[in-house]
Amino acid sequence: MVKRIMAFIAALLGGYTAAVLAYSQLNLSNLTDMGVNVGLGDRFATFGHDLLSMTSVYLPAMFVALLLAFLFATLVLRWVPQLRTLGYVLAGTVGMLALILFFKVSMGTNPIAVTRTVVGFVSQCLAGAVAGIIYVRLNAKSSPDTQQ
Repeated sequence: MVKRIMAFIAALLGGYTAAVLAYSQLNLSNLTDMGVNVGLGDRFATFGHDLLSMTSVYLPAMFVALLLAFLFATLVLRWVPQLRTLGYVLAGTVGMLALILFFKVSMGTNPIAVTRTVVGFVSQCLAGAVAGIIYVRLNAKSSPDTQQ
């Protein structure tokens, strides 16, 4: 149980980091499209700022979305355990998709500005996929050959 919890926390933090990295860089690309010069230092500083400043809203929202998605995937994967990796990757992706759509429906817009574009929308869903991959890798089942 502790292994699963730690794997989930790592997956959440990894997915959150991927989501914020995409968010920051897509926002900065909008500036470069307008002719603003954005250096590497600015990119790192913006990413660091966004990583910390989005923890109060986006991280808890992702926590709920991924928790529900992974719990559902765990139930489904009891019947098809051979699809474990695909199942959690899809669960993370769909969890983020559901989160974005929830924001859109409940607020009329999305507070995560980059999701208003196709590339931004896909980037946040891919962050959920990253979380799924991390969860599977850290919560790997022992094969019969490795059990002692």
